[in-house]
This record gives sequence, structure tokens and C-alpha cells, in this order.
Amino acid sequence: HTMKYQKLLSGGRMPMVGYGTFLALDLELENALNNALEAGYRYIDTASGYGNEHVIGKVLNEWISSGKVTRDELFIVTKLPAYGNQAEDVEKYIKKSLKDFQLEYLDMYLVHLPFGVFKDNKVEYSDMKRDDGTDHVSVWKVRKYTTFRQDIICIE
Repeated sequence: HTMKYQKLLSGGRMPMVGYGTFLALDLELENALNNALEAGYRYIDTASGYGNEHVIGKVLNEWISSGKVTRDELFIVTKLPAYGNQAEDVEKYIKKSLKDFQLEYLDMYLVHLPFGVFKDNKVEYSDMKRDDGTDHVSVWKVRKYTTFRQDIICIE
């Protein structure tokens, strides 16, 4: 199979087809992601809020360690949760994602929602109170202090 790529303004390349991991349970995701990688998928899309980055990290680590794929062949995208839409929280969530992925860098980091929510013990975004004071510019500027292969942080 020949994968098509989109050249990014940064000079990097992003596969045109990706594998999404929303609502995937641990064992189901592990099996599905192994099958997706076997089929040629190299773009993995997830989010901190999905709660499955550790499973993705386990699978990717197995593939990289075994030599089936190199890190450079992969394009990993994850997202800042809405409850992390504060400049002082961005680096913490990036570091947690990197630890869970067992990776040294991300290819793309997105701001998941165009608004922030107040931090509390709620699990569902629909139950959280919207924070209309979110300073998206300060969140975006944090990219200067983080390491990405493509140096990209976007608002989705």
C-alpha cells in the first residue's frame, strides 16, 4: 500500500489517512491498533481526554522496539483537554502525554475544544462549567517552550 502525505508548512509530512482512537477500550484498542499498524497506518489520532494514551504507548513501544516501525515513520497527534486550556497547564499535559506514549516528541498537539472549562471532578465535558475567560493566545504561545518535531500546536 502506498500512503499519500500532505506537506506541512513546517516542512514535515503528514499521512493523509489516520487511525482515530476515540471511545476505544484498552484491550480492544490494543488489538485494533496492532491491526491498523500492520495494515500500514502511521498517523495515530488521540486525545488526553480519551484516557487511552498509555495503551497506544504500549503498542507503539512494542512496534518500535521490535524494529517493525521507526519513530520517524509515525505521526502522533494528541490534544490538550479543555480543562487544561490555561497557559500554565499546557506543558504538564504535554509531558503526561509523552510519558504515557513512551515517546520523546509529538508530531502535532491540538487544542481539543475552542473553549476552556473549569477544573473540577466532572468526567463529561457536558457536565463541566464553561470558562469564557480562557486566553487562547497564551495557550498557543506555550509552543515556544515545548518540543515537537514539526513545532505545531493548533486549535482544532
